[in-house]
Amino acid sequence: MNLQQLRYLVATADEGTMTRAAAALHVAQPALSRGIRGLEVELGITAFERRGRGVTLTPEGAEAVAIARRVLAEVDRLTAIGRLRVCSVRGQATEIASPVIARLVTGGHGRARLDAVDTPAEVFDQVRQGRADVGVTDLPAPVDLWVTSLGWQEIVLMQPPRWELDDPLDVRRLDGLPLLSPGSDDWRHRAVQDHLRALGLRASITAEAGDSELMLELVLAGAGAWFVYGHDAEAARAAGAGVVHLRPTVVREVGVVAASEPAAAAARAFVEAARAETAGTLLPSGHPRLDGAVWLSGRTILRASPGAPQVEA
Repeated sequence: MNLQQLRYLVATADEGTMTRAAAALHVAQPALSRGIRGLEVELGITAFERRGRGVTLTPEGAEAVAIARRVLAEVDRLTAIGRLRVCSVRGQATEIASPVIARLVTGGHGRARLDAVDTPAEVFDQVRQGRADVGVTDLPAPVDLWVTSLGWQEIVLMQPPRWELDDPLDVRRLDGLPLLSPGSDDWRHRAVQDHLRALGLRASITAEAGDSELMLELVLAGAGAWFVYGHDAEAARAAGAGVVHLRPTVVREVGVVAASEPAAAAARAFVEAARAETAGTLLPSGHPRLDGAVWLSGRTILRASPGAPQVEA
């Protein structure tokens, strides 16, 4: 008996046919069939009744599958020892999570896994369900999670080299300004439209690009402007694009979340490394640039400058 046979058993029970189970596990069906038959012989049971192209569990097969699930779950827990699992929204995955993980693994803190998702809600779900030890995301976070703030990330506008915009740029000048978009089906596209609408402004989208490098190329070619932060803003300047601040300052708070206060050494080390990594790039609470700032989180304006309305996603 081996773990592969147990995986064959569980997959077949879940999929209902050996063909689909083999496809799900990326193995040849004859190999899967032989593995299950060998397990049945070893255990002295018939796990499945073959009916046409499908299979159904026998009572003893159902008991074997339940035990196999528990064994595989414990194996997964065993292999996770010493491995830090991090979940991050995509922008912060490259901005914060990746360099922090590099600090840890080169500093001898063991293995790490990084998963990138589209929204803060997905990060919250990952840590709640135990699929991630820590998450990096926009704040605020739900009250049932442990949270530590890393600071405030300023969002700026990258513009074509030949444009001559004020720096800082009054946000009212964004009304009708040619803007790029990551795509009309992307949440960032809808977020920008929502934010501008909340400030009484129109979003004029001239071109779409789903890749950040293509977005920069479109800016350099003069197609329009787009919003960036951190390393992307630095890369835009280095490539020759213009980068201007907005007035009022537009920021979002970024932090680390977990299901409870991290107890494992690797998770605690991640939090400390994240603070060190962002110390020079994020604005700390109380920074003068935060006075009167527009505070964003996902598709929500949480706090706006005086006179500007607030909007919920």
